[in-house]
Amino acid sequence: MRLSVIVPMYNVEAYLPQCLDSLANQTLTDMEVLLVDDGATDGTSKIAQEYAEKYSNFRYFRKENGGLSDARNYAIPFATGELLAFLDSDDWVEPTLYEKMVSAIGDADVCVTDIEYYYEDPARRFVMKGLSPWKADTIQKQALLSPLFAWNKIYKAELFQKDGYRYPIGTWYEDHPVTTMIFAKADKIAYLEECLIHYRQREGSIMAATNDRRIAQIFDVLELVRNNFQKEGLYETYQTELEYLHIEHLRLYGMFRLIRTNDWSTHYDRSETVMKQYFPDWKQNPYLANLNLKNQLFLKTYNRSTAWFYHWLIR
Repeated sequence: MRLSVIVPMYNVEAYLPQCLDSLANQTLTDMEVLLVDDGATDGTSKIAQEYAEKYSNFRYFRKENGGLSDARNYAIPFATGELLAFLDSDDWVEPTLYEKMVSAIGDADVCVTDIEYYYEDPARRFVMKGLSPWKADTIQKQALLSPLFAWNKIYKAELFQKDGYRYPIGTWYEDHPVTTMIFAKADKIAYLEECLIHYRQREGSIMAATNDRRIAQIFDVLELVRNNFQKEGLYETYQTELEYLHIEHLRLYGMFRLIRTNDWSTHYDRSETVMKQYFPDWKQNPYLANLNLKNQLFLKTYNRSTAWFYHWLIR
């Protein structure tokens, strides 16, 4: 089998048929689809079983609810493909996606591709590059500045089956510790510069959340990332990229979400502590020059004195 695609599922009956139809219609024929029912309580189970009965390359698994990471990890030992991919069950892909990605990956460890942020309102939809256009010394560093999602990529299966990569359980932002390490240690990274994945934006997602306490889990996940790089002796090599990752999540886009919570003050203090301890000169990070003027202004001026203005503006 050339490619295994793992699809974790939990209470997505409204979106699952579109996702599974998009996989059933792939032009790549040498692939299998592993459907992992993470203890769904709606019609998800019935839908998934129907597809597994209809298509010979679909395999259905049911397990107790353990979350997205647990469902992904559960299926990895059952995958028989030389290559591995993940797809969230409320997203969908174009028919040629996996054929083109398999062709593009060659002998690389991982291949990335572009993403459409799909909103019901067409005016809000936009495409995000799977590989950052910002200049960096190596493609590994360039990749670390890119989206860290697990599902806009395909990987050599041995990264998970031999090297033992697994997603941390019980946390949001679960992609970050795995994707960053795969990028940092990759010998080669391939890029399919085409948008064939649709990332559905809906209520309840991390992107849409405001007062969910799990937003604060970004602090623990970033600590795990730092520890991983220290353990592998890669911290110094990628310190500038890790610094920007922290800026993005604790001082910029992530701060936009933290501002909208009731605990914004606590989150702000915690972000200040982390940045001062690990990246005290973060305002000199060279990648900040790539940001638009609005974001640069926010980074320079957001503090306790100006917080009231930005809270009013962003809320």
